[in-house]
Amino acid sequence: MARLEILGMGWALPKTEITNSFLHKEVGLERGQDWVDSRLGIERRFSVLSKEYIVKTKNADPSLAMTHARAHGETPVTLGVKAAQKALKQAGVKPENVGWVIANNDTPFETIPPTASWIAKELGAGPGPHCDVNSACSSFARHMQVLGDLREDALPEFVLAVQSSAYTIRTDYSPKSIDGYIWGDGAAAQVISTRHQGRISVEPMIFETKAEGADDIKIDAIGHFLQNGSLVREFSIRQTCEMFEEIAARKGLYAEKTWTVAHQANYVMQNSILGHLHLPESKHIRNVREQGNIAAAGAPSAIAQKLDKLHKGDQLVYAVLGSGLAWGGGYMEVQ
Repeated sequence: MARLEILGMGWALPKTEITNSFLHKEVGLERGQDWVDSRLGIERRFSVLSKEYIVKTKNADPSLAMTHARAHGETPVTLGVKAAQKALKQAGVKPENVGWVIANNDTPFETIPPTASWIAKELGAGPGPHCDVNSACSSFARHMQVLGDLREDALPEFVLAVQSSAYTIRTDYSPKSIDGYIWGDGAAAQVISTRHQGRISVEPMIFETKAEGADDIKIDAIGHFLQNGSLVREFSIRQTCEMFEEIAARKGLYAEKTWTVAHQANYVMQNSILGHLHLPESKHIRNVREQGNIAAAGAPSAIAQKLDKLHKGDQLVYAVLGSGLAWGGGYMEVQ
C-alpha cells in the first residue's frame, strides 16, 4: 500500500447563507429552532441557490434549480475548483503539475464528462487519468483507499482529490420538509503525493459497502433527496463507533490523546458517538453546526479548517459514511 502525504487542503462554500430563522419564517418549514436544536444541532448552511429562488419555488423542480444555480454562477464544479485552488496554493503546487484529478459529485449538473475532467480543465491541470470515483458522503475515504491501494510507482508526482456536491438543488423545501434543515453545499480538496513529505500523512484502513442498503439513501435522476432517516441514523452511529474502535485498536491509540473526525451529518448524532465511546469533545473536529451537512466534503473540510491548529505528531482517526450503504476510515498523523 502506498504511503499518502497530503501537501495541501482546501474547501469552498457558496455565497448564499441559510439560517434556521430564514427556513422557518420565510421559506415556511414547519419545524422550528427547538426541533433543530434537539435533533440536528445545525445553525446555518450555504446554498448555490438564491434565497429568493428557495422562497418562491420551494425547489419543487430540481431540474429548474440546476438552471438557476448556473445563472447564479455556482455549481459543484465551481466549488470544486475553488477548493482545489486553495489546496494547490497551500501545497505550493502548480495546476499543470497535477497528474491525476480524482473527484466525486453526488449531484452532477452534467452526466458526462466526469466532474474531474471539468475541474482539471478549469484549473489548467496537465494530462492524466482524470476520473470520478463516487461513493456519496464516504467519497473522501474511498479516494484515499483507491490511491493507497496502488503501487507508489503507479501514481503521478501529484494527485488532486476533490469532493464536491450541491445537495440543496435536490432538497425539498415544502413546509413539512426535514431535509431543508440538514443540507448545505460545498467542496473540499487535497493535494496528495507519495514522493514529498506533506503536512499530514494518511493511512487508509477501511472501506466497505452493504449492498442491501442501497435503497436507504437515494436521489432519483431528476428528483429530490430521499432517505430512511431513522434506519440511517442508527446505522451511522453504530458503524462510526465500530470504525473508531477498530482503527484505534489496530494503531494502539488512546482516546484522550487522539483527534477524531466523523461524517458531518448531524451535530447531535456526533454527540451520541462521543458519549458511546467516552471520547473527549475537545478533540473532536467538526463544522456541521456552522455549514450543515455538505456530504463528502464535510469531514475533509473540517480537517482543512483545523489543520493550522494541529501540531507535529498529532494523531487523527477519520470515519465517514454514505449512500450505498458505504463506510470508510483511516489514520492520519501531522508531520
